[in-house]
Amino acid sequence: MSSNKVIVIIDDEFIILESLSIQINLILPANIMLEAASSGEESIQLINELHKNGNELILVISDFNLDDMKGTEVLKHSISLFPKLRKIILTGQADSAIIADFKNEYGLDAIINKPWNFEEIKEIILESVLP
Repeated sequence: MSSNKVIVIIDDEFIILESLSIQINLILPANIMLEAASSGEESIQLINELHKNGNELILVISDFNLDDMKGTEVLKHSISLFPKLRKIILTGQADSAIIADFKNEYGLDAIINKPWNFEEIKEIILESVLP
């Protein structure tokens, strides 16, 4: 059984989630699924479901400040199920100590400030999905 490769994006602001989804869908190969979640809790449920169904989570792009938890908490959970996944934090604020500590312990592929430059995200996505 072959697994589906999946990218998950997480942001509690609808307009950001929607615009990022549109941009990413424009560059994704047909064999990569894009899933979106609007809260930390929703994203954890989604990631658990992906794992349970045998999918391969290859990239998580998460807002740092979600309404219900920090994006780093979602990433820690994601790493526990998918140790090789790539990780991007989106933030509207200057880098905090929490992000720096997370980066030192778990690694991050990028910290991208809002508003984002899509070329930065595009490069990481293409590196994640191309063999």
